[in-house]
Amino acid sequence: LHQWNLWAKERMGKGVLPLDVAEHCLRVFNSKEGTHSRLENNVARVLHNMEVCFEVEVQLNSGYSVDFLVSIDQREIAVEVDGPYHFIGQTKNQNGSTRLKHRQIRALDNLTVVSIPYWEWYANEENINGDKSKGHVRYLKKLLK
Repeated sequence: LHQWNLWAKERMGKGVLPLDVAEHCLRVFNSKEGTHSRLENNVARVLHNMEVCFEVEVQLNSGYSVDFLVSIDQREIAVEVDGPYHFIGQTKNQNGSTRLKHRQIRALDNLTVVSIPYWEWYANEENINGDKSKGHVRYLKKLLK
């Protein structure tokens, strides 16, 4: 119900649920515990090594939680690390819930959303003198421009 109410806010400029019901739906929506994947931990390590200012698992005003909220040049960017479950089957097409989340964050939280698909992360892994992060640094710099 919370996401449907967000959809109404996005499309009609206001939620349609009574305030007490909307608040309850938001609490239920936020009650899910997030887990960190190895891929998210790898991205965090590279962001840290790049000396980028970021927060982990940030809950936004919309109620959505993003993997990272990165601050660069006085702007904030929501960074989502998208593993295989964010895509339809074996395709590179994001599933509906991932697309909805990203769209609503852009519209309601007024943030740029950057997605890091798992296959792009692994494709940018370079082992240069034993350091696998060089390709990842280059990849993240390009994404966060």
